[in-house]
Amino acid sequence: MNDRRVFGLLGALLVLGAGRCASAPPTPPRDAFPLDPREGLSGPFDDAIDAGWRALLSGDGARAAKEFEAAGKGTGSSSRAAAIGAIEALVVEGHPDRALPRCGMALKDGEPSASLLTACGEAQARSGDPAGGYVLYERAVALSPGQKGIAFRSAQLRGEATEGAVARAERDAADGRFAEARAEVAQALAWDPRSAKTLLGAARVECAAGERERALQYVREALALGALEIPDREQAGEIALEAGDYALAVSVFDPLAEEDPRFGEMAAQARLAFRMSNWPEAERQAARSKRLTRAGAAAIVWWMFPEVWDARVTASAVAADALERRDSRAMTRAVALGLLDVDPDTHRARPDSPLTRAAAAQMMLRLAGLLSGPAGGPPCLQGSPGPWRGAADSIRLAARCGLLSESGGSFVSGPELTRGLDRLRSLLPTGEGKKP
Repeated sequence: MNDRRVFGLLGALLVLGAGRCASAPPTPPRDAFPLDPREGLSGPFDDAIDAGWRALLSGDGARAAKEFEAAGKGTGSSSRAAAIGAIEALVVEGHPDRALPRCGMALKDGEPSASLLTACGEAQARSGDPAGGYVLYERAVALSPGQKGIAFRSAQLRGEATEGAVARAERDAADGRFAEARAEVAQALAWDPRSAKTLLGAARVECAAGERERALQYVREALALGALEIPDREQAGEIALEAGDYALAVSVFDPLAEEDPRFGEMAAQARLAFRMSNWPEAERQAARSKRLTRAGAAAIVWWMFPEVWDARVTASAVAADALERRDSRAMTRAVALGLLDVDPDTHRARPDSPLTRAAAAQMMLRLAGLLSGPAGGPPCLQGSPGPWRGAADSIRLAARCGLLSESGGSFVSGPELTRGLDRLRSLLPTGEGKKP
């Protein structure tokens, strides 16, 4: 055989050999589920392990399971890798519940690898237990700190686990099981202590338990994190309002209102609550009462509109049943200015009777006319026939100005009247007025 022929045969053999190698190149390392079941184990491995791994990568879990089952009949590293691969195949095929018993056995058998931990973590997560999945994924992260895919999935499961724990805590708190709720919160905070959502969930639990100071501490911690999303800031403001820290609520809602006009109403409510916190006790009780009396309404007007103290009196009505009361100043002034009507026959203003919706509307509209001055009344009242033309017209006009709702029952609560008066103040050209 001449040299040319020898070199030709050698070249052909090299080409054939290269072709065989090219048909099954080693797969690149992965950093997310599924991982190569051989990772972290020392060989040698049965050829079926490689075949099963390639089937997994192609998404063919059924074929992978068969290959791993064949390899699992061996011993040593091949058997261990086959057990991990079989778990991965079940998860890929959508049977995580069937993988869980295998996980229990495999995790007890020696030190687990990252591939086993992620496989069993996925089985737990996809079976509806993100907390169990997160615990296993965190162990995988510790074994493979450089694999970003594992770390990313671990963070995802941490979020799901903490969200689930907070949801369970709120359900427990709603049912009065505060010890269980706090245990769930503690676990959620242990998983993710710098999560605003978790801190706000803890605040809601403490609010439900009546622990307002603890609730506010959680709110402050959440806000201190900074860069909160708008829904989280809104929730922080609502909890601050509910827990009674009105200055904190104002500090939340005022910036929100500047960013989004939708929060203007909440900002106004927070500012009003802050002002009310400095009112005398009687006025605060009236402003919070579910069924406001006529005397309570007069007291609120007296406090919110100091202009009425010096306003010119044109009526001559006298409320005989208000003269000997401790709150006679506010009540008699409201009657004298025509803000509340008096029975012309008995001269009684009925101070302790509930304030009707019609009387509340007439009070605010007459107050608007009294305080408008040369600049005229609010635009919403321009061209109106006047609030004295009847109950229905008064309610309709007050509703048009956003002072009251047209529905809501025959009587008005303290919060509704106070909000309406605060709205009226914003419509008038006068300032907020001095404090008595």
